[in-house]
Amino acid sequence: MILSKLKKILFVSHDANRAGAQLFLLSVMKHFKAKGYEVILLIINDWGNLKGELESQFEVYFLNQTAKPKKKSFLGSKKTALEIIQNKHQIDLIYLNTIASVDLLPKLNSLFSAPIISHIHELQYSIAQYGPTNSMELLFNFSTKIIACSQAVADNLSLYKASDQLRVVHSFVENDQILDICKKSDKAAIRTKYELTNDKIWICACGNADWRKAPDIFLQIAAATLKNSDKYGFLWIGIPNEGEHFDQLTYDANKFGVSAAIKWISPTKEAVEIINASDVFLVSSREDPFPLVVLEAALSEKPIFGFKNTGGADEFIDETCGYKADYLDVAQMSGEIIKLDTEKITKLGINAKNKVLNNYGFNISIKKIETIINEIIEKC
Repeated sequence: MILSKLKKILFVSHDANRAGAQLFLLSVMKHFKAKGYEVILLIINDWGNLKGELESQFEVYFLNQTAKPKKKSFLGSKKTALEIIQNKHQIDLIYLNTIASVDLLPKLNSLFSAPIISHIHELQYSIAQYGPTNSMELLFNFSTKIIACSQAVADNLSLYKASDQLRVVHSFVENDQILDICKKSDKAAIRTKYELTNDKIWICACGNADWRKAPDIFLQIAAATLKNSDKYGFLWIGIPNEGEHFDQLTYDANKFGVSAAIKWISPTKEAVEIINASDVFLVSSREDPFPLVVLEAALSEKPIFGFKNTGGADEFIDETCGYKADYLDVAQMSGEIIKLDTEKITKLGINAKNKVLNNYGFNISIKKIETIINEIIEKC
């Protein structure tokens, strides 16, 4: 196998936060380490609750350290993490993760004579928010191959430049782990704990309280639906029950007159269990490259509802497993929710689960990554 020519892989992450892109990278690094490759990890910013786990498994370097050295060095300037890696290792491949890391590409290119794979998990708004102003120029000029986490991400990158550098490798969740959680979870106990009464069909959403995830649109959908039927309840997992954003949402909920039918659940480790205990999963996002929570909800046999032209959810959803309304069309989305009944929910949910099992998973994605690496090595 051509991959046998590889010995050392340098992975680059912008931080050690426990989020989708970083967890994807962790799974990839574990895979290559288990296959006998030497894995070196460079973390640009030394924060995040994955730090301990990463340092326990890999040789880790931090480029920007917040803690100052305890003792001042009188032996000249201290070497940077990149210089230490360069002196210590002969790197065969660089695997850079997220748009927030691309400003490091010129330096990596100058220090290491190794091909570079850049894995991008962001769409237009997030690229502008988290990347440097010349993100696209850096990405295409210094990457040997570019991996997009969804077709939506690839299409957006192609607007800058149509290139054979681009490949799509869908993000994934640990399917067996999610299925096991759902199997072991006591739905009745979870419903009781979070006051999800059995007289309602519960529409669930999950995510941070930010503009992209659009909890304000979720609230509008709830209000529009509840005007026509009181058999629905709405819950959002991941919004702290304090702070300005929560105050704004509860203010609007009170004005709409729907506060009693909406639950805002603070971030919790029981997110999958709560989704499993609900009935329908709603993605209200304005932009979402490939939300992994959609795969988790589908594995728990939930129909997936979302909007067109928003990214990964639009890509995942079809008429067999859910519904897509026009971009942020609240009335259209509400109208489709009202049509739901138990039989339809069950059918769509089973189809959603099968779609994930057949098309998304670690084994599928890692084989694609290995194919991309082989393409690179063949040309070297």
